[in-house]
Amino acid sequence: MGSDRRIGALLAACGCLPFAAGALAGPDGDAALLPPCPFRAATGLPCPLCGATRAFALAVRGDGDWLSYNAPWVVLAALAIVAGLLVLAGALPPPRASGRALTAAAVLVACVAWAYALVQRGPIVG
Repeated sequence: MGSDRRIGALLAACGCLPFAAGALAGPDGDAALLPPCPFRAATGLPCPLCGATRAFALAVRGDGDWLSYNAPWVVLAALAIVAGLLVLAGALPPPRASGRALTAAAVLVACVAWAYALVQRGPIVG
């Protein structure tokens, strides 16, 4: 049972971390401390993470414009928080996955986020 609580706490904490970073980033997600995206610098296109800082900064402030940036990461983080809290409450068993399943899930999430970033490249790059 202790392991289940650790997994729940880890899920919730990992979900909360990007929201905290968004709150610290400033109202427009000013990521002046972050280096420029090398992929975007080389291609002019957003990478799978481009726009995520601004999306979290806007979401944390209740601004619906977070949907114009890399929204899948905000949704994923919110789902991690909910899942973590449900695991902590004992209402959900902790996730168990093999290395292959985790890799497949990570690739799927990155592809969805990248597709979303490409569709929203106007606000992200502009």
